[in-house]
Amino acid sequence: MLFLLGTCVSAQIQHDFTNLARTRVQYIAARTDLELTDQNELQDISKNTGTEQLDAMRQTLVNLPAFTDARWELDIKINKDGTADTLVNWTVEESRTIFPILSIGGVRGNTYYQVGFNDIHFRGRGQELTAFYQNNDGEHNYLVLLRNQNYRGSRWGYSLESRRYAAVEPVYFPEAAVDYRYSNQSFGAGVSFAPTIGQSLTFGLTTFREKYRKIESGNLETPGPDFVSLQKYLVKMGYSRNRTDRFAERLEGTHHESNVQAVRTVGGNDNFLIAWHDFRYFQLLGNRSNLALRLRTGLSSNNESPFAPFVLDSQFNIRGSGNRIDRGTAQLVLNLEYRYSVWRDRRERFAAQLVGFSDLGTWRSPGGELADLWERESVRHFLGAGVRLISLKAHNAVLRIDYGVDVTDRRANGVVVGFGQYF
Repeated sequence: MLFLLGTCVSAQIQHDFTNLARTRVQYIAARTDLELTDQNELQDISKNTGTEQLDAMRQTLVNLPAFTDARWELDIKINKDGTADTLVNWTVEESRTIFPILSIGGVRGNTYYQVGFNDIHFRGRGQELTAFYQNNDGEHNYLVLLRNQNYRGSRWGYSLESRRYAAVEPVYFPEAAVDYRYSNQSFGAGVSFAPTIGQSLTFGLTTFREKYRKIESGNLETPGPDFVSLQKYLVKMGYSRNRTDRFAERLEGTHHESNVQAVRTVGGNDNFLIAWHDFRYFQLLGNRSNLALRLRTGLSSNNESPFAPFVLDSQFNIRGSGNRIDRGTAQLVLNLEYRYSVWRDRRERFAAQLVGFSDLGTWRSPGGELADLWERESVRHFLGAGVRLISLKAHNAVLRIDYGVDVTDRRANGVVVGFGQYF
């Protein structure tokens, strides 16, 4: 059969998918090299369907959030003129793609929790719908996001979002650190284009208002204004290149993501540029281990402002440090994890991992020099361990519990609980 496939000229190569309960064929056509006909049938436009191509397509399918498994079989009919009609029968297993959002963490006097849901396969077309509520130190936050990466099956997409972020944040003045109640209410829209599978270019515009209200500290005189309200506009561009393959609970490959943002303050001169790059690397080690690495570099305009863009935060970069405990105008963060699979049930529905991690980061103070990144007082290093409880029948359905401690000050420590791998 495989010999015939390699030697016969195929007049038609059709792909038929069974067990599609939620997924639309338009989604498969948009995320693979298959073409959708007027009869809503999938065909191979290259007419070069060999075992290597089919195995590669299988890996592409299981990398998608919509599927946890895919298997193919060939049915070839030889015509009298020597051509062949080829049918590729796919049996797929769809993922669970609607997830609760549940996250809690922090340190003493500095906590947060988050509840909501995320549908990463909305309408069966790979669209993303997210909504959550988050409480930071008693401040109310929310996010509503709709992202469609393949508008009407094309390579073009769009996104719409409304967000409020608020928390108690320390603002660092030369004289002292002062606590403010910070809030950011934003509305944004964007467009995207996918030149090839795994690549994406994005462009977006966001309008937002930031407010800073000083928290009274008794009769003590503290530096800084009592209240600041700033209307700002943000233009952003991004590029992503994802070359990671999924093997049950483990990953292998690389993922690059770059972003550039320009922010303008209405009626003020606090305008600045921000750029950062994320590099993620995953390596399989043996049958159970997985090495995971994330390197983030960031740089912004070096304004001497207490409201610098890069933050030190348990939720994003240094587990156990707390919520937005420091800010800077440049950052260098290295997250390293060793993930070891300790259990998988016989029916391959669930798995568990033990994780050891190192979170190392440094920030440049506003108005400082890049050499400040190498100063000892600018560096934060936390070590820790955690556990992952994983559903193998859903995409990135991971309950994560981590405990991190500062290697130079063991009094600085904390627990971070979340949904999904940390990176």
